[in-house]
Amino acid sequence: MSLDGFSSRHFLADIVDDAVVASFHPGILDEEGNVELLGQSLFQLVDHHRFCRIIVDLSEISFVSSSVLGKLISLHRKLHRAGGGLILCGLQEPVEMVLRRSNLLDYFQVVPGRDAALDFLKTMD
Repeated sequence: MSLDGFSSRHFLADIVDDAVVASFHPGILDEEGNVELLGQSLFQLVDHHRFCRIIVDLSEISFVSSSVLGKLISLHRKLHRAGGGLILCGLQEPVEMVLRRSNLLDYFQVVPGRDAALDFLKTMD
């Protein structure tokens, strides 16, 4: 698996073992046009590059909209069907609060940071 030809304006993608770590650029994820492009970038990791384990590092994100949550839910389902998984890490308090209010904090696998996410990946084998 490789990331040849992949780029995203929303995050940097790094391969760690057989997973991708998507480290989001600082900011707020809420503009509808950007959300569509975000979804396309995330789904491309699965559909075209064949990754089924993705860590989404949101440590630089201060807010997510319901549209972004919808993309993350879709990605979670896609990865689950492929026998993989999605791990969210580095949630700032406002992002964690949105997930909690949406009853999604327990839906997603959420860990404190990137190291914890990489450790959790080892338990998914």
